Amino acid sequence: MEIGKEYMYNTAITGRTKVHSLDSNYKINIKTSVIYKGKDPDEDYHIFEITETDYELEMYEDPLIVQITEMTNKVCSIYNTLELGINKKGEIAKIYNGDMIREKWKGVKEWLTNAHPIEAYEIIRAKEYELTNEEMEIKSIRYIHFIYQFFYIFGKEPMLEGSKSYLKREDMDRFGAGVVIPINLSVSERETEQGFNEWNAEGKMIRDEKMIRRLREFAKDNFMHPEYQVKGKYLYDDRILLKSDFTITEKLGEFFYYHCYMDTHLEL
Repeated sequence: MEIGKEYMYNTAITGRTKVHSLDSNYKINIKTSVIYKGKDPDEDYHIFEITETDYELEMYEDPLIVQITEMTNKVCSIYNTLELGINKKGEIAKIYNGDMIREKWKGVKEWLTNAHPIEAYEIIRAKEYELTNEEMEIKSIRYIHFIYQFFYIFGKEPMLEGSKSYLKREDMDRFGAGVVIPINLSVSERETEQGFNEWNAEGKMIRDEKMIRRLREFAKDNFMHPEYQVKGKYLYDDRILLKSDFTITEKLGEFFYYHCYMDTHLEL
């Protein structure tokens, strides 16, 4: 990417969540500005400024979730602009505009306290603690829709054709159980007829007994077999992302299901 140039991306997100008898479909449209600011002179980080310029919750079928969604979106607004240091593994290693984020939080906290004084108490308490711990804050930021898929294969190298080896990666469960899910990630690359580079990524859950036990405890189902997988296809012109589609699916037995599809493309 050219240093200092703004790249605008549109992302359409469609998904479905099921928690016990609550089954909801949703659709979100996001517009995001990405500016590559070069390398950190003191650290081996690439610096990106990422700004969410537009967010539209087009559809959410469950009216009971509206208030929660409103509060969540308000909290997330403190991250509308992020200046991030990305290491060679594609991980967020540093937040450069932390002071600006904390200044925004003062206004959001006041709004939450006045608009939803009872319902927002735990949200405020959790966010206050998170903002004092950069490691926790980074873990939260990395799962923002656009950031999650944009950097998912950043710094990865394609596997040799026919290779049986995998990259190891850690994801987080999608139901708020706080369980880290280890996955095997395979990455391949090919050149298209148009001269672009197409990258394909597929990740599947590693069967880990401790992780499975924690997910079963969360789902209150001692016999279910959790499922988690990701699939992504990326189209690059040199190192500029032109288009990507990304899918996340998680299933915890009969009563917990999560499916999210993200379609991102560069405005030309």
